[in-house]
Amino acid sequence: MKFLPLILKNILRNRRRTVLMAAGIAVAVFVISALLTVEAGFGTLIGSAEDTLLHVREKGLACPVTSRVFDSYLHRIQSNPSVRSATGVLRGLYSYRSKDNMVVVSGVDYNSFRDLKGIRVVDGSEQTFLGRPDAVLVGQPLATQHGWREGQTVAFEQSGVTFTVAGTFVSSDKAYENGILAQKEYLAKLQRDEGKSTYIVVALKDPAAASAVSLAIDSEFKNAPKPTKTESERDARERELSDFAQIRRMLGLLVLAAIVVSIFGAANSVSMSVRERTREVGILRSLGLQKSHILGIVIGESLVVALVGGVIGIGLSALLLSTDKVLALIVLSLRPSTLLSAVATSVVIGLGGAFLPAIRATKLSIVDALRLAD
Repeated sequence: MKFLPLILKNILRNRRRTVLMAAGIAVAVFVISALLTVEAGFGTLIGSAEDTLLHVREKGLACPVTSRVFDSYLHRIQSNPSVRSATGVLRGLYSYRSKDNMVVVSGVDYNSFRDLKGIRVVDGSEQTFLGRPDAVLVGQPLATQHGWREGQTVAFEQSGVTFTVAGTFVSSDKAYENGILAQKEYLAKLQRDEGKSTYIVVALKDPAAASAVSLAIDSEFKNAPKPTKTESERDARERELSDFAQIRRMLGLLVLAAIVVSIFGAANSVSMSVRERTREVGILRSLGLQKSHILGIVIGESLVVALVGGVIGIGLSALLLSTDKVLALIVLSLRPSTLLSAVATSVVIGLGGAFLPAIRATKLSIVDALRLAD
């Protein structure tokens, strides 16, 4: 700590070099933390799906959102002795304020859906939601993002649809928390999808019967006007995100590449900084500073700049992720693990960039160091 004033003085002496080095590290940490957050969002979305629930969709569709199965299937599905309960979910995508900001609205039969998905209202009331057809419950993250409050009217201008916020909710399934729950009959009328669902959620008495029940349901509707494809909720969720599978595989490579490039970039910056101050290192040693002192000064300077750049990078990530989403379903937020990874990355960049150049500088003799010009 006694060399901290000298470290800060060296950092501020060449501000252009310091700014460029901090900016490079900030960009690297920004990219790394953003990519880790997106990957974590995918993982949470899939991980919160349950293998004990089945999804029944229309068979043979490339886009799951366009699926429509008849609600009349519900009675026949529920007659299966292994089925505990079943409920239909009708989904719609609506743009809010801009075409790029898509919000998922799920029309549900609330009483049956609430138990399946652990819906808990944290602000507002269920009675208000059930008491008027245009009332909706908004997932807490989505309500926070847009500042929606109980009693507020939310208008989706391009579709001409309006809803009244009856409250906010949390769920055991994070896929629904970044969307809106509406009454199914009302949403069906708006979309002219009366008597239809995007998919049917099936809860089983015995999870071990999932395969047998799936085969039984698909066989039941094999010759129906809309044949079905039944699979576990987790498999259905992964299929919804299948177009992004390649992106997910690339995330790890991008994170690794960003770290490697950042370390080499920081190492180059610090190496140039040490080289420019070679005579200064010789003077400090002639004044009695030991090699360990000089090593500590150089590494300390690099760490301070790296941490400042890391904080800036994390701030940029938080700002971006608070205003954007990759998918309407995915909740993006900086987690403590991501913050720790970003800080650790900054430390690794600072140490990795400074250690070898600092060792090289301290190995020079005092005479050789003083002979070199700044």
